[in-house]
Amino acid sequence: MMPARSHWVVIAAVTVLSGCAASPELVSCLDPNRRVAVEVTGFKVTPPPKTAEGAKPGKPGRQNVTMSVQVQGSSAWDVGSAVLKAEGRAELDGMLKEIASGAGKDTRPTNVEVVIVTGHNDRLEERKTPGLSEQRAKVVTDYLVSKGVSSKVIFWEGRGARDPVAVTKFCDA
Repeated sequence: MMPARSHWVVIAAVTVLSGCAASPELVSCLDPNRRVAVEVTGFKVTPPPKTAEGAKPGKPGRQNVTMSVQVQGSSAWDVGSAVLKAEGRAELDGMLKEIASGAGKDTRPTNVEVVIVTGHNDRLEERKTPGLSEQRAKVVTDYLVSKGVSSKVIFWEGRGARDPVAVTKFCDA
């Protein structure tokens, strides 16, 4: 009779070796790791301080701004693909709108200084499509440039399956 612990190890090994590792449940479990992270740093100009009448006006100030967005999962990327879907473009468009016209009551635009685009993919994609994370990062970079962000301030890289997002349900590949 096999001990209970060994029994589960055998079942897990048979499941992986039988091809169940690429099941739809596993693909959806790894969904958060199919992503491109975009981080923008810049500043907003603050109005000069109010001065007494007749006094020399002050200089405008500077408020540092950092914003980020994750273009992630099935809504943005098909498995194994570097084609940005409409929902992913909408995420980026929301960030671009916030850069151009602020958010909420603060309608000051953000002067963009640096944009860092980091592509990721899940472990299954890493095995089947090497270089996919770089392709996704490049697609997002090209999209941002097409929308008016200067290519001189964008830095991009692919991280592959490194830095995975922790998933909240059982996920084994």
